[in-house]
Amino acid sequence: MMRFFIASACLMLLACGTAVAQGDQDASRIGIVPFGYCNSDSRWVSEKLYDNLQDILEESTEYVFISEGDLEDAFEDQGFNCSQFEYGVPPDFVVSAGVALDADMILYGNVSQVGEMFQVAWNIAIPASGNTINADPSMVPKNSEPVKDLSREIVDQIEELVGGRTQQALDQAAFSVQMQNWSMAIMFLKQALAVDPTLLEARFLLAHVYLEAEVDSVDKALEIYEEIIAQEPGNADALTGMGQVYLAQGDAATAKTYFENAVGIDSENADAYLGLAQAYQALGELGQAIASFESALVSNPNNLSIKFPLSLLYFQTEDYARAIPYMEEILAVSSNMHGLRQRLIQSYVRTGDYGKAADHAVIYLEADPDNSQRILYTAQVESWAGRTTSAVNRLESLISSTGSREAYILLASIYRDSGQRGAMQNIFSRLSSAYPNDPLANYMMGAFYYQSGSDKARVQELIAENVPTWQSAVSELNTAISYLSQVTGSRAGSAQTMINAANNAISLCEEKIDRVQRYSQ
Repeated sequence: MMRFFIASACLMLLACGTAVAQGDQDASRIGIVPFGYCNSDSRWVSEKLYDNLQDILEESTEYVFISEGDLEDAFEDQGFNCSQFEYGVPPDFVVSAGVALDADMILYGNVSQVGEMFQVAWNIAIPASGNTINADPSMVPKNSEPVKDLSREIVDQIEELVGGRTQQALDQAAFSVQMQNWSMAIMFLKQALAVDPTLLEARFLLAHVYLEAEVDSVDKALEIYEEIIAQEPGNADALTGMGQVYLAQGDAATAKTYFENAVGIDSENADAYLGLAQAYQALGELGQAIASFESALVSNPNNLSIKFPLSLLYFQTEDYARAIPYMEEILAVSSNMHGLRQRLIQSYVRTGDYGKAADHAVIYLEADPDNSQRILYTAQVESWAGRTTSAVNRLESLISSTGSREAYILLASIYRDSGQRGAMQNIFSRLSSAYPNDPLANYMMGAFYYQSGSDKARVQELIAENVPTWQSAVSELNTAISYLSQVTGSRAGSAQTMINAANNAISLCEEKIDRVQRYSQ
């Protein structure tokens, strides 16, 4: 059942942002190290930059500016002589000073003269993670107004570089979770947390992924939950996570205590109720729990606080037909319980009622119509319901507005499943044009063809009717290899593994084709 907890955490992740990207979060503590310089003119630019940046940041409600004196004291405590600022500052000193100051970000860089212009190279240090974000260098003349304009551009880029990079990693992590690609989900979540270690929902989702059976890193999940509880002892979601850890370790009694504590803090915590159901089940008490809730409902037939956990218990026991009416009744009163609605969608899918599932998926999307992951989810459910036109239109609209790689992949899947191979090929051609050298796009396309080709290659019966299937498998596996061979970076190892497997599958298909053809002669 852990995948249902993963789905809920993924939904929370989609709604989260960064402290930099959203103004309703606490202001970020930020400091500036005077930019290094090489001569008197570049020193003038450096000083003007500092003054302008200080003015802008002090006026902003999004930042708390760390004074120059406090910053210098922190550097001196780290053993760095501030008179050496002109030569630039080693990144490790920047991070150490930032940690000492409890800073969220520290800006630092260098100004160097290039002809009559000055190149400003700058970076953002994230002390909590030790990560550094490198910005593209800018050219500026020795003139007050252009330097002031550059200062504004730098402040504007902080949100883009930190918030944008974080949100991209979160979106990719959410899609990887949806596709159950756990290694990529972990990689993207770590990327997001390297930029902003305070992202609570990202920490929760990483812990949930670690608890996946295929990942099996219970100790890592435990470490994350313990850190959160140390900071927020009454965090119901962290208590729920601890319950999941103890369930994974086989200690259902302790898990039950954590879930009960979580429910006591948050009476609408669906994950805690589901975990409690799992604990009851492990203790052999699930039937008793259901009977208790059913008995309570007899004397309180309109009590939704009883129907809510009861619906989740039925969901837990996969008695979806009994869970659905209660979920429908609860959502008719509290339509904003999005986690429960997602479980209702899943229940309808499990009972084969794809039409009702699609109807609720549309309602689920309407609550956050611009959420790209919800658009993808709704399109997927609509395709299962046979509403191909609606699903295609949603995905085409998402591609048009965002260029989403995930939308391309899902659209290709829908065309493949509906037998429109030509349309599928066209989508892949468009994806290749939109992301010609993108490792992730090549990886996704390669994996798509690899999976399709591998499924066909598994056909075993040596009869002439299967020859076209094997020939198609060979073609798709070769296509997969052509894409996977272009993958670079962190996915290169996984791509090579698929290439090796694809070559083996091609050899087996060719052998089966040869044997059938020889036997038929």
